[in-house]
Amino acid sequence: MQTDSTSSLNPSPLRTIRTAKGMTLRTTAQRSGIDPGYLSKVERGQKQLSIDSLYRLAVVLELAELAALLKPYLHSREAA
Repeated sequence: MQTDSTSSLNPSPLRTIRTAKGMTLRTTAQRSGIDPGYLSKVERGQKQLSIDSLYRLAVVLELAELAALLKPYLHSREAA
């Protein structure tokens, strides 16, 4: 069973990347068009992102390799 103190010892990779880039959850969510509460749940492993949302998040966090891998699977106009 994972407690709150245990989860703080093992931050999510997404949170680690975001904080390493000096970005707040609110700023990251706003720039990627994701609700801040939803993004918080994603970071805690409680929710999942669509491919489109993950792509936008990868762009905001400057994860070029991930964005390139996701781009062929986009359903939005960004794929064009």
